[in-house]
Amino acid sequence: MNSAGDGASGPGAGRLASLATAGTIRRQRRVWSGRVKSWDQHGSANLTKVTAALLAAARPRDGEQVVDLGCGNGQLSLPLAERGARVLAVDVSQGMVDAVLAEAARRGLAGVEAVALPIETMNLPDGSVDLIVSSYALHHLRDRDKARLMQAALRWLRPGGRLVLADMMFGRGTSARDRQIIARKVAVLARKGPGGLWRIAKNAVRYQLRVQERPVSMQAWISMMTRAGFADIVGSTIVAEAGLVIACRPGAAPPPQRAAGRRPRAARPG
Repeated sequence: MNSAGDGASGPGAGRLASLATAGTIRRQRRVWSGRVKSWDQHGSANLTKVTAALLAAARPRDGEQVVDLGCGNGQLSLPLAERGARVLAVDVSQGMVDAVLAEAARRGLAGVEAVALPIETMNLPDGSVDLIVSSYALHHLRDRDKARLMQAALRWLRPGGRLVLADMMFGRGTSARDRQIIARKVAVLARKGPGGLWRIAKNAVRYQLRVQERPVSMQAWISMMTRAGFADIVGSTIVAEAGLVIACRPGAAPPPQRAAGRRPRAARPG
């Protein structure tokens, strides 16, 4: 697993990591709260394919409890609820959460709850969830937080529960796939002229310094899930840099619970 920037140790290292995480959370909350009105993944053909692939892989059963990590304005949460799932939508932006709830109310979806909470600090009761989904959100996490989230997700899931993750999946250029993805991105931006060249320079700095966006390869995700204890892990490419990884918590899946059952509540640890 690529762990650049996450190897701090010694006195004060925990405090420094905490400050770094807090700074990242504040920045993400500010960025995404500013995009509530304009953000619509369906404006991108590739992201539409990502959403469709994830929903096809999720296959929620009626009455299942689903958690959508980094829900945005509900591209996953709303269709999952329409298919009979009970959904807890989680996003760092209160504006995004409000948008999900407003659209759920407009569609008459009673099975949607939402909470504004950083993924890095959320907590759920053990064995309270049937399905965890996330699309194009977790690459913002530091690598250490990605690994911790995989460990937490295993605990939150009931035996037989599933984790379905779609995200940009490429590493630091050490594989042929990494180099193909990076070269393709550079070529597309270069064709856009001065503005594209500026984005190449900006993204190169972010990529090297692991600022804002911290993608890792599909194999890195699979390794994190394996170490956390997941089984039956399968990874595949959707389109361009987008990958899909599906994993299960070992054990037999219980019958899905109806909406009358108690719902998990996301909470900050401590």
